[in-house]
Amino acid sequence: MDDPDAKKKASGMRSAERLLVVLRALNIRNGATVLELNRDTGISRQAIYRILETLQNFGYVRRQDATDRFHLTHLVRRLSAGFKDEEWITDIAAPVLERLVKEVVWPTELAVFSDNAMYIRESTRWRSPFTIDRVTVGQRLPMVASASGRAYLAYCSENERKTILDNLSASEDPFDRLVHRKGYVERALEETRSRGWATGDESFRLHPKTETLAVPILVAGEARAVLPLTYIASAVTAEQIAERHLTQLQSAAREIGTKVQMMQSRDDVANMDAEITPLREAG
Repeated sequence: MDDPDAKKKASGMRSAERLLVVLRALNIRNGATVLELNRDTGISRQAIYRILETLQNFGYVRRQDATDRFHLTHLVRRLSAGFKDEEWITDIAAPVLERLVKEVVWPTELAVFSDNAMYIRESTRWRSPFTIDRVTVGQRLPMVASASGRAYLAYCSENERKTILDNLSASEDPFDRLVHRKGYVERALEETRSRGWATGDESFRLHPKTETLAVPILVAGEARAVLPLTYIASAVTAEQIAERHLTQLQSAAREIGTKVQMMQSRDDVANMDAEITPLREAG
């Protein structure tokens, strides 16, 4: 007698294998039509359409209407970034933030992009005597309305920025809907680039009495994360914070970015060695 559970498991494995094959084909071609994927993989066009629809729903693939080609989005990189992110946040960013809060006293954080928003991954709030809110690690920050989101958008790659804004345009979140205001995003990002730091929209506050100033953490010239500082709005202005602490914030951001890039370079060399070694042994 046939085992229905075994059949279901086998079917699931085949679906997973097909999805991975399509992902690899898209990566090799840097975008492809359904017909090209059909020829490259041998998977039926009907199955490829279903796979692409699933990948689109999760944000890993976008369709270019003009050419009817499908391209991988920046989110695909996140599939292999989990352990590496934890490593650099713990080993690199946390010690820098610990030193920074001793210098500036105001609470500082590390925020990273994920799922069309910024998330606080490391915080010094518990170390700062100026902390008046209960914001914790894991707090979600909207991309367009928050200082962290603006700092990231202003300095990420053009392709990544376009993908993020396209995704936000379909969101029902009231803060994400700001992307539909004519010229709003462009003005906010231009101001951020001209100053080198970002503030958020007045409609968004983690606490009614606080505001945030954020600078980007760049790796290879593009935003990888953000360094926000939160201050009491009645005690100081954003301009005063920038005058007093911008140099310290940017120095901390550069240190983190430089160390992350060095870590990535070491990993790239290690990965290259791992790929070359079998070839050497075969030779």
